[in-house]
Amino acid sequence: MRGTMATKTRRKTMAGKKNGGRKARSESHATPTPADLPRTALEEKQALLAHHVRMVARGLTHGLFVSGGGGVGKSKVISETLAAEGVLPVLINSHITPLSLYAALYEHRQDKILWLDDADSMYSNMPILGLLRSALWGTAEGRVVTYSSTQLSGVPGNFEFQSKLIFTANAIPKRNEAFKAVLSRVDVFELTATNDEILEQMDVLARGGFGSLDAAACQQVVDYIRHAGGNRQLSMRLYESSLRKVEYAIATGTDWRDLVRSQLDQLGSKDRDGIPKPLDTKGHDLRCMALAVEKFPASARQQEEFWCESTGKSRATFFRVKKQFEAQQQEDNQ
Repeated sequence: MRGTMATKTRRKTMAGKKNGGRKARSESHATPTPADLPRTALEEKQALLAHHVRMVARGLTHGLFVSGGGGVGKSKVISETLAAEGVLPVLINSHITPLSLYAALYEHRQDKILWLDDADSMYSNMPILGLLRSALWGTAEGRVVTYSSTQLSGVPGNFEFQSKLIFTANAIPKRNEAFKAVLSRVDVFELTATNDEILEQMDVLARGGFGSLDAAACQQVVDYIRHAGGNRQLSMRLYESSLRKVEYAIATGTDWRDLVRSQLDQLGSKDRDGIPKPLDTKGHDLRCMALAVEKFPASARQQEEFWCESTGKSRATFFRVKKQFEAQQQEDNQ
């Protein structure tokens, strides 16, 4: 497999030389889906999020809260949509104190969009939540924000806030009534994606190739992630980083599957509370074996190739797991 991918890459390079030496256009995971292809399920969700962001940019709502796990495109959609609307947001994406947030709200109080990006730690701070409530909902006098502190310097103790807010988090904070009060003042959108939806998106992106890799090589990597991923929680961030590892592996003569597998091993599945837990590797190995036997019932060699590719494990391990699988099948049939 490693030799096949390297050969295809060399052919692609040679084709570029025949084309007057012009270098093929490098494509990344941000390449738009071809117009003649229908949107994927994830793209449909991202398009709906873009509408919500657009409404904030056009002044139809004061604020938007977006939640969702990492690597599903929250920040990408928000930044690209605001840019398309000609909006340069005021980005706040690190720790901030209530006093600093108050000063930032005052400085950008008119006709701006403040974007609190993945600022989960802020949402348990009661003074910050109080400022957000005031900035997002007001009375007949407007959205008046107040703050009392001896440290105020050059900033009034109250002002009318006429800008808008977008804030994001990986998850909606639980058992936080003060934060619920903030959410009641804004539009709320949850961007989530199942592993099947993420893999569908990867399949589409693979058609455009990546860097020195052609479409077939990219699809080979996506298929490996599909089979070796097990019940790990996948994200779109895995796509580009995996392909860069493949490019490195081809250049250095390394087995790219080992590199991609090492990255997959850092991911975990999630329990009902959303907390990552270790992957059941034995169960995953047996599921891959069942799939190998189903796909190639008459060929042990093809079963071995499929299983080793799917798990990244050795031929010796294949035979050991197959023996366990057959013993399990006998027990189930008794």
